[in-house]
Amino acid sequence: MTFDYCELAAERVLTRGGSVSVAMVFGGSTLLALWPLAIVTKGFVRIAKGLTCGTGDEYGGPLVDGRANTAVYAAAVAAVRQVDADVLEVALVRNGSPLQRALDQGLRQSWVRSLLPQRWRGLPGFTASLRDFPRWDDYVSTRSKSLRSTLRYRHKRLDAQGRAEFGWCRTVNDAAFVLRWLLENKRRWARAHGADVPYLRDDGVRDFFIALARRTDLRTMPIVSYVRVDGVPVAASINLVGTRTVEGLVTTYDERFAACSVGALLAEFLIKWAHSTHRNFDFRPLYANYKESWANCRTWHETRVAVIQPRGRLIELSQLVVLLGRAKRKLLGERVT
Repeated sequence: MTFDYCELAAERVLTRGGSVSVAMVFGGSTLLALWPLAIVTKGFVRIAKGLTCGTGDEYGGPLVDGRANTAVYAAAVAAVRQVDADVLEVALVRNGSPLQRALDQGLRQSWVRSLLPQRWRGLPGFTASLRDFPRWDDYVSTRSKSLRSTLRYRHKRLDAQGRAEFGWCRTVNDAAFVLRWLLENKRRWARAHGADVPYLRDDGVRDFFIALARRTDLRTMPIVSYVRVDGVPVAASINLVGTRTVEGLVTTYDERFAACSVGALLAEFLIKWAHSTHRNFDFRPLYANYKESWANCRTWHETRVAVIQPRGRLIELSQLVVLLGRAKRKLLGERVT
């Protein structure tokens, strides 16, 4: 996250009646870690969680200096104890990471989540680790021959539909236009498939990224990528471009172009761009065939819920109710089958 991203996300929390706290770790006069947290109230419990654009899909950990060691993460977790909250919720923590170890050692974890099967607790993560490959062809050669041949076939099918263009929105007006198309297309998809996606209920995410585009030099730090055919968007994605990694946050495509797998072709463009700018590409946690085909690094991510104050234990009651309800639905489903 950039400073502008965090500032806009903090404004979003404040306009909704929440508050924001920032835990910091210093080494002498040097800032080593910064952990901005939204404080929201659920029933009688105050929950601290990571700032978000509205999707809730961002990684929830602190922003740390690139040279940070285990002690810095431990200090960041200790600093969180000082915020005005009863519970800390950290989304998509990578298992085996310094953050995961610091959370497990520094705060009391919810015992309810330990009752869940692993497949219910988290999501697989996929990353194309590209920085060690001098040439793009060096990386592609590590992928399956079937992937390469399938991509060539899909490009031919797309070219038959018209003039195909892959790129980034480099002006605010273009970014705003594609963002409107992206979120509206995603909304239509959700309605057609009966999917309830909370962030699609209003235009908050769209407005967030339009505002972010206005604050960003899109020539050097792009946000919105697209595929156009004869000038019309047929696929697009919102991406978080960092100094070392590109994260794909929200993606959509026109289902009329499903036979061309235009979403997979956009992914290829993004991975290739990440390599050309000496970055890795993070597909974000959630399984998909195309992610597995491209990734050379697989991880596991779980949302951690830790108790900061005694009142935070109340959250475990609601978690237990949710768990029992889920187990009941699972059992009923198996009996019907």
